[in-house]
Amino acid sequence: MFKQGICFVFIIFFFAVYYSDAQPLAITSLPTAYDLPEDTIAETLIHTVVYSGVTAGDTVTCSMNTVANFFMKIVSGSTNYGVYVNANPTGLTYPNSFDVTVTCTGAPSGSTVSQILQVHITKNTPPTINNVPASISVDSTTTGSGVTIFTISASDTEGDQLYFEIICDPTGCPFEVFASGAILTTASLEGTTVGGYDINVYVNDSRTKVGPKVLSVTITNVNSAPTITNKLTTPVSVSENVAVGTTVRQYTATDVNGGTLTYSATYNPTSGGTYFSIVSTSGVVRTASSINYETLTVAERTVLITVTVRDTGALSDTTTLTVSIIDQNEAPAFPKTTYTLVTDEAGAGASIGNPNFQATDPDASSTITYSTTCTEVTIDSSTGAASFTSAYDMDVAGTTGSITCPITVSDGALTDTATLTVTVNNINDNTPTFGQASYTFTTANTAAVGTTLGSVAATDGDLSTSSFGTITYELNQLTLGGDYFGITTTGNLYVKSAITSLSLGATYTMTATARDGGLLSDTADITIIIPSTTTTTAATTTDRSKTFFEDPRNIAWFTAAMVVLALTIGLILYMCIRYGFHFKKYQKTYRSRRVDQDRERLGEFVEGKWKPWKVWDKPR
Repeated sequence: MFKQGICFVFIIFFFAVYYSDAQPLAITSLPTAYDLPEDTIAETLIHTVVYSGVTAGDTVTCSMNTVANFFMKIVSGSTNYGVYVNANPTGLTYPNSFDVTVTCTGAPSGSTVSQILQVHITKNTPPTINNVPASISVDSTTTGSGVTIFTISASDTEGDQLYFEIICDPTGCPFEVFASGAILTTASLEGTTVGGYDINVYVNDSRTKVGPKVLSVTITNVNSAPTITNKLTTPVSVSENVAVGTTVRQYTATDVNGGTLTYSATYNPTSGGTYFSIVSTSGVVRTASSINYETLTVAERTVLITVTVRDTGALSDTTTLTVSIIDQNEAPAFPKTTYTLVTDEAGAGASIGNPNFQATDPDASSTITYSTTCTEVTIDSSTGAASFTSAYDMDVAGTTGSITCPITVSDGALTDTATLTVTVNNINDNTPTFGQASYTFTTANTAAVGTTLGSVAATDGDLSTSSFGTITYELNQLTLGGDYFGITTTGNLYVKSAITSLSLGATYTMTATARDGGLLSDTADITIIIPSTTTTTAATTTDRSKTFFEDPRNIAWFTAAMVVLALTIGLILYMCIRYGFHFKKYQKTYRSRRVDQDRERLGEFVEGKWKPWKVWDKPR
């Protein structure tokens, strides 16, 4: 027991000594300040956080408050945290300052500490152009494209990336500047007519632009332009269809510098280059292809040729030549010799179709017309569309199914001919028609099978020799409940099967259909009357009206009306017998009351107290 006590005291003593020597968590690298140039554009580590006094078993994490353009992360290759500035930050301009509060926390002990990093934005130092202004001379005859004529020297105390820019006066100079500061030609200076340029030089470190500083460039040995000596101000004419290679005009030129001269031309409209060309060595303008006036647009019939003569130094002189193309008359022409149309028989003026003759006339200003001597067909003079001159009916005996017509196209002076063949189809253009809208036949139900009741024949305007003129007949006998009657091919209605089952005194209705070979049709109503008495009277085709009682429908409603009338009369008789005494009593009482009322009304009238609105018939 004594030993255990000694151990306990020793342990307490050890921890007391240990914790009395331990240091609290602290950021040893802060507080401090950092100067950040205002032209910073790359992501940059501006401070590495160093801390001490970490409690055994603790893990330390660090963070910072939110400050625009700054963030914290673990420094690559270490366990320390670092404060960074973002790439391409915004708003970092002199003389701004930023306070970044860094907080480190130990876990699980919970110890924490915060310190401040002050970031001061420092002003950018402008770059310096070291060798401009300056003046240089460049020989035009020896300076080609891509030649360095000058190199700009510039410096920046902060080592910033520098960017160069040049602007020329006059504009359009043949120079450009590169990132190295070298100024190069973009084209050969040979042949230039400009004696020099002032090049305004600028340098920029992404924060400050310095300039302009002027580099004066003098160009020596400037070339002189050649001169065309025989310019023409009046137009020239060229007829269509002239031979290819015909000379239109030849130009001459001189050059005080000597050397080789080269001719070229442009054309307005540009299609003029199809018909004309210029010989580059001699200056001869000539026709380049066959010219067809009619295929040219109005604008193409006058060509403006701009002729340029150029020396080896690219200097030039120009002149214009106006060429008018002259028309010649030419005959119209059909593209084919024969045309065909297929149509149906039709009436006068009916369209046959358009053969699309598509005749052309090289003379664009000419108007072409079509005509024919064919009596059956009329041709539209403008479109060439064909139509029947008079009715063309294939149902008329002797009418043929083919018409051949000569066609003429004319421009008023010259003509061309072709042949039009029209094939005419026979069509089903007539509908079969019954002679009457309805037929009535009377026959006994004892009529023998095969008995003819009469004719319901239909007619058709189509020739009987064609399928369109052949008529077939159908009967709709659904209301009869059987197939009792039929119609022959000649239109005779007959008894097809025994009709003894049909009721005496009844009337039956059917629908007959006449149909031709083209499926056109007509219908008619057929009424069959079966007399109430059996007779041997022959069937008749009299188209008389039925009597009232021959219609079974009239018998039905007439019977119902008679029953209702009988019931009404019986009811009236019953009321008279049942209530006759009371009626007499009421009549006597009513007459007595009327006498009293008349007397009273007369007295009031005499006394001046009559009230016309008073009701006298109310019971008292």
